[in-house]
Amino acid sequence: MTPLVDPEVYLARMARPLQEKLKVAQFISPGAKNILDVGCADGVVTCALAEMFPHAQFLGIDLDANFVVQARERARLMGNARFYRLYLRELLAKKQKYDTVLFVSVLHEFFSYGEGISSVLKALCDARELLVKGGDIVIRDMVLFDYAYSTTYQVEEMLKKVRRYGDTLKLLQDFEHCFGPVRTLASLNHFLLKYLYPENWERECCENYIPVTFEQYASAFELLGMEVIHQRSYLLPYLKDKWQKDFGFSEDEMSDLKSTGFIVART
Repeated sequence: MTPLVDPEVYLARMARPLQEKLKVAQFISPGAKNILDVGCADGVVTCALAEMFPHAQFLGIDLDANFVVQARERARLMGNARFYRLYLRELLAKKQKYDTVLFVSVLHEFFSYGEGISSVLKALCDARELLVKGGDIVIRDMVLFDYAYSTTYQVEEMLKKVRRYGDTLKLLQDFEHCFGPVRTLASLNHFLLKYLYPENWERECCENYIPVTFEQYASAFELLGMEVIHQRSYLLPYLKDKWQKDFGFSEDEMSDLKSTGFIVART
């Protein structure tokens, strides 16, 4: 994995849409006792949730030792949030089960820096084994539907507008070197989610933000004997405003672009 050039900038960016990420709270039962946050980074989301659910115990895990140190410092005065550097699979050897397992903006990294789809599937399998009966897996990530990977509707017209904007052409060339020519709605949507963040470009350019579709997640959960009880995909307002300002996209052109997906599956 290419290291982060500026971890602090990365963490600040991850924390910026905190209120959006905290929408996962609506899928945590008021009676939940134990919640696991997988890929917790510096614990911003985990600690905010722990404050919202003071009677629940939160465990945040991450593989970055420096992030875990920061998370522990953040939770120093909290009695219901703990953080450890370990792999999700290591928890299977312990007796503790969880009412909710959270994957907040992290499963695309399992794909990119692990072994592709097999790493995502292993994570879901492990999470399933760690749930109590009636427990939930909650995913918040960049997720598109299958059709976006085949449709080319309006893509070329929008791409012309993208190529005319500032330094975007160089970023687009780097992106296409990693992922191939931008021809489908999914590939254009993918680039639009990236170009705003050049500070760690060497690492993030080839990170696959949208590797798993809603339909693929649904198939995985069906095999795990879980029911998808909620799914939603939308475009964050600030991204819509930014893309319209930068590229002059029309409302019609913007109508199928997405940034955020939620999937909740229950045992």
